[in-house]
Amino acid sequence: MTSSQSANRLGTIAAFFRLLEENVGISLEISKEYLLSSRLDSLARDKGFSGYLPFLESLLVSPVDHDHWQAFEAMTTIETMFFRDRFPFEILRDSVIPEILEKKLSSKELNIWCAAASSGQEPYSLAILLKESFPHILDWKINFFATDVCDQVLGRAENAIYSDMEVRRGLSDEQIARHFTSLPDGSYQLNSDIKRLIKFSKLNLIKEWLPMPKFDLVLIRNALIYFNKDMKDVVLKRMSLQLSDDGFLLLGASESLLFNPDYIAKQYANLRFYKKGIPWNN
Repeated sequence: MTSSQSANRLGTIAAFFRLLEENVGISLEISKEYLLSSRLDSLARDKGFSGYLPFLESLLVSPVDHDHWQAFEAMTTIETMFFRDRFPFEILRDSVIPEILEKKLSSKELNIWCAAASSGQEPYSLAILLKESFPHILDWKINFFATDVCDQVLGRAENAIYSDMEVRRGLSDEQIARHFTSLPDGSYQLNSDIKRLIKFSKLNLIKEWLPMPKFDLVLIRNALIYFNKDMKDVVLKRMSLQLSDDGFLLLGASESLLFNPDYIAKQYANLRFYKKGIPWNN
């Protein structure tokens, strides 16, 4: 490959990465070029291209449409499992949710948002936790929103059908038997009493948000790490305005808001939750 061809290739990749960031918020350096082969080659060949590079070239000379969004969705990181990392769910069960419920006894209304729902395992894990540990609130008004930017994973989440390997990543045999129905092909369908607790919707965090209530609990784990700092700050500012005064925000284990004035950290063992940047009583 000549130096001119190499420069053109890198220019095409950089332009696509800018397009990805402008439309989805995901910020990738040119060093992440290796992701394109694993995530876009198959899609490119399905559309008649020899590989991802000519596919990207075609995207860059046409208005953003369905093909672009297929490429954007293919580039989103989809790694999830039931009760992922487990410890945050233990803290939710033992400390955070009881605190929230104590403050909501008079209204008997609970508002939850899982802001990067992927294929549904995280919001369904939380719904299972509510059913197993707090069955007395199931007659409350529960507004449980789960959103993602990717149509494909939202479709999977709404169907709530998972492979044997997927359900066994994070769920006990007892939980599988209690909350799932085995299908003839060996997969498992989540039971309707859990499914109906959650409303799935498409939402792009860097675009206009849906009308939503003030939330008592927001989970957005391991999503903002792919945003640049400015975009992350914008999203977090909007998210603080969407939290109730007593609401809690949970990020991924590697994420921190210690220097963000919109939030105050509340520590549980070695895990931080965040509340709006206003005084509150412990």
